[in-house]
Amino acid sequence: MPNFDILVRWLDILSGLLLRLADARRNRNMLRVTRSGDRILLRSGADPDAQPLAAAPIGATLPEEILQHARGGFVLLEWPREMTVTRTLAAPAQAREFLAGVIFNQLDRLSPWPVGQILHGYRATPAEAGRVTARVLIARKADIDATRAALAEMGLSVDRVVAAADTSHEPIIFWAKGAAPSDAAQRRRMRLFVGGGIAAYVALCALTVLGASLSANALQEEASMLAARAHALQKRADAAKNPAVVAALPPPERAWVWKEASTPAVALIDALTRAIPDNAFLESLGLEGGKLRISGLAEDAPPLIDALEKTGRFFDAHFSAPTTRASDGRLFRFGIEAQLAAATKKGK
Repeated sequence: MPNFDILVRWLDILSGLLLRLADARRNRNMLRVTRSGDRILLRSGADPDAQPLAAAPIGATLPEEILQHARGGFVLLEWPREMTVTRTLAAPAQAREFLAGVIFNQLDRLSPWPVGQILHGYRATPAEAGRVTARVLIARKADIDATRAALAEMGLSVDRVVAAADTSHEPIIFWAKGAAPSDAAQRRRMRLFVGGGIAAYVALCALTVLGASLSANALQEEASMLAARAHALQKRADAAKNPAVVAALPPPERAWVWKEASTPAVALIDALTRAIPDNAFLESLGLEGGKLRISGLAEDAPPLIDALEKTGRFFDAHFSAPTTRASDGRLFRFGIEAQLAAATKKGK
């Protein structure tokens, strides 16, 4: 499937980038191992002229600091020139792009050993006079594998094998860890790791979006419920201000409206105490159906209407009967009715 192939190539590119980043980090802490006969010489860094860290026979126990350096770094094995066969191959300049294939086809003629038993590398010189020259280095695979195995037993896992550099040529690679079959399996594992990481990230994002969507729906439903309750409470509060509306409600709703809108008797008596002046006296007080009825004597009755409504506990206050002069000729007898303010209005 084309789309699947694109995905695999994309994962291969990401895996390769990760492996290169890991190699670049390890290259900053390089350990150079140079073989000379049955001994090895250890140097730190890419400089071939750096001072040796240690020298030991192959198979000897290395100091712990060398092993720590190797575990966290890049181990480069320099293959000795005395164990390397050098050949020169000339070809037309037009064959430079295909030089690797040309050299491979000529290996059976260039190598003193069978092609399946060797490792080789080459470096081409700039074309001159329409010809390109390749310097081909050949080493026995068994010798390199044996040396790598011996170094592994010493605690040095070789990452790359190159020909020892001389004064005129750069090192040529014989073997690299990324080209081994086991490393192909490592790349496949890295591909699975990267693909699994991306899949986990996508799944996490999907779960996050799903959770956010569910939370948003729940909040929206809760907001709708609160809005409905607020609307119902507002309707009850508005209804409590109008006795005619309350009277038209069914008995259960009417009872709830009066329960929610009613003012405690203690608060009403306190409001009356503050509203009635010292020169007025109450003879009766009644509360029924959201209505206050009071009667008594006062030196000046009309100001009582305004005093009651200013308390905020009563509205629509009016005289229920004509005001008459009492028998003493000084006080006036009054009767007042007022509606009780709704609980929502009282809280303002």
